[in-house]
Amino acid sequence: MKLSLQWKWFFALAALLAALLLVVNIFINLQLPPYLTRLIQSDLERNAMMASEIFAAKLGATPPPVEEINRIAHQLSRDTKLRITVIAPDGTVLGESDKPSESLAQIENHGKRPEVLAAKEKGVGVATRHSETVNDDMLYVAARVGGTSSAPLIGYARVARPLDQIAQITTRVRRTVAFASAVVGLSAMYFLFFMARRITRPVQEMSEAAGRVARGDFSRRIAAPPTAELAALASALNDMSQQLETRLNELRAEKAELSAILAGMTEGVLVVDASGKVRLVNEALRRQFEIDDEAIGKTVLEVFRHVALRELVAEVAQRGENSERELVFLAPPAERTFQLRAACLRQRETGGTGVVVVFHDITRIKRLETMRKEFVANVSHELRTPLSIIKGYVETLLDPQPPDADTAAQFLQTVQRHSLRLEALIADLLTISSLESQQARLEFQSVSLRSIAQGAAEELAGRAKEKNIAVAVKLPADLPDARADGQRLHQVFFNLLDNAVKYTPSGGRVVISARATNGELEVCVANNGTGIAAEHLPHVFERFYRVDKARSREMGGTGLGLSIVKHIVQAHGGKVWAESQLEKGSQFYFTLQKS
Repeated sequence: MKLSLQWKWFFALAALLAALLLVVNIFINLQLPPYLTRLIQSDLERNAMMASEIFAAKLGATPPPVEEINRIAHQLSRDTKLRITVIAPDGTVLGESDKPSESLAQIENHGKRPEVLAAKEKGVGVATRHSETVNDDMLYVAARVGGTSSAPLIGYARVARPLDQIAQITTRVRRTVAFASAVVGLSAMYFLFFMARRITRPVQEMSEAAGRVARGDFSRRIAAPPTAELAALASALNDMSQQLETRLNELRAEKAELSAILAGMTEGVLVVDASGKVRLVNEALRRQFEIDDEAIGKTVLEVFRHVALRELVAEVAQRGENSERELVFLAPPAERTFQLRAACLRQRETGGTGVVVVFHDITRIKRLETMRKEFVANVSHELRTPLSIIKGYVETLLDPQPPDADTAAQFLQTVQRHSLRLEALIADLLTISSLESQQARLEFQSVSLRSIAQGAAEELAGRAKEKNIAVAVKLPADLPDARADGQRLHQVFFNLLDNAVKYTPSGGRVVISARATNGELEVCVANNGTGIAAEHLPHVFERFYRVDKARSREMGGTGLGLSIVKHIVQAHGGKVWAESQLEKGSQFYFTLQKS
């Protein structure tokens, strides 16, 4: 279990106090016995000198009887609580406080005792040994009685104390000190806890404040602690928190602005870090390549599966120079072309070189460019054929030897027919041009689909009759009116019926039907002709697209009729499509808004 800072401080202070008390107890245990021994020895020396003076007066020239000396020794022992021994110069024991007078003769000679020998030489002798007389360890101090320059040596006075008294005193002192240490230690626990809390509480508050700042909470400030150092630290943390909050708000604002800019861009933006990993992808690029959040952190090759893109990023990162490249991607749902602009991006935090790539989708531009080229080529081709024929026949008619009148009339009819074809082609081109440039103004009003469809059918009735094709208008009587430009809608019906009559074999049938669905009107022009192959259906509404080019030209078509239908319907806010099966006929649909 991990301890908090407060408990760490508490245990540290408690351990320090325990160590100090332990040192005190060890010091007492080491120093007290020698000190007591020296103190008792000094006391015994004073008592020995006092006993020496007392017995010097008693022993004199005519010493008293042994009984008197022994009585005095017993009296001094009772007064001093010491063992008193009186020894003659030859070592004979004259008095012993622990023995009666009758037993003195049995005590061995003390002349060779260390303390006596030391006293004889120095005046005072000290020795420690086990006493056989009292069966205990004793501290002996002997002093000469007499033996000065003015008085002869008349004996020795010796005092003694058992050493177990020192041990008893030492034990009592140790117990007292140990008890006092325990009392002091236990009493100091609360103070130590309070002091540890007082010391660590500001630190804990600052730690909690730093944690809140790390989590993004800058609302609280640290109160100034009582100590100057911690107060300075708290002030620094408060300043840091305020500065971080300001910086973070600025960064958030910048990030929001950048995110809004990136989100509003139609171009895709890719940011790659110095390690070649994807760091940022804007919303446009996500839509263009169907990229999700899992792409972040992956390599460019893993995300886009495009070697040329990876090479572009590596080249810009290595050279540090901007680069542009046009690449084709198999981006869903179809192949798309992008103009890529890659720029070097210095990363301050790592010192590395990242790359930012802008994807500009030029698929539509490329498609329009291709369509323009194809349109110019098709128009040139469509115009060249009738013009060449007209030119050839005119040159023949202007020949110095012109053909006969019947042949000339046939030539002129051919010239007229191709002139009409050129006129129709130019008219259709102008119509498409005006619709695409939105210069053609549509006059929307409530119109009847039945009347417009019948009008178009009546115009083509003669041509349909020639091919023995039945044209039927089967629109419900309760069909709502449409909101449309009547003239343009008539052109839609006419072109669809004209196309159906052209490609329906003799004896066929063309039917115009309609229904109201989902707030719209859905119109169908169906025929039971040869049908259109599936690979041609997506292209039938393109300009100059012909399923059978040779047959279409023979029938006088410009190749723009269905394209005009598509543009007119789209200008009305509707959509157009075709369905067909070979040998089962075709159905052309378009939708209009209800009136």
